[in-house]
Amino acid sequence: MTQQKAAYSNTASVLAIIAGSLMVAAAVIILILGTFIVPRLSDTSFHSSQSLPTANVPGFVGSVLQGIGLFGLISGVIVLVSGAMLRTNPSQRTLWATLMLVFSVLSLFGTGGFIIGAILGIAGGVKALTWKAPMLQASGTVPGRTT
Repeated sequence: MTQQKAAYSNTASVLAIIAGSLMVAAAVIILILGTFIVPRLSDTSFHSSQSLPTANVPGFVGSVLQGIGLFGLISGVIVLVSGAMLRTNPSQRTLWATLMLVFSVLSLFGTGGFIIGAILGIAGGVKALTWKAPMLQASGTVPGRTT
């Protein structure tokens, strides 16, 4: 356990933590827009080519943005926590990498962490899933590693 933890590559967890942070930041921006800015726009900002009523458009658009922001926030927090747990508990890397990968892909339906967050989360999840523990030599040391 300690040997596996010492030899574990932290790149996947760092990618996930950066991705989760970007997803949370993007989601907070969308939530602020949907909660405070869009609903306070006047209905004259929305023009209709037909004689459709536009009085409820700002509230509707604000609600849609809130839903997208909330979904992005939940996805971002799950990716962020998965990255932290992958770093502290690499023995359960399959669980954390799967959560990271699934919610990074799902975040594309939300905010996606400015898109780069989703890409980094997917890369971190794939890297964690494909990581193999280095083979130990007969002396109990990892090849190429000095202590």
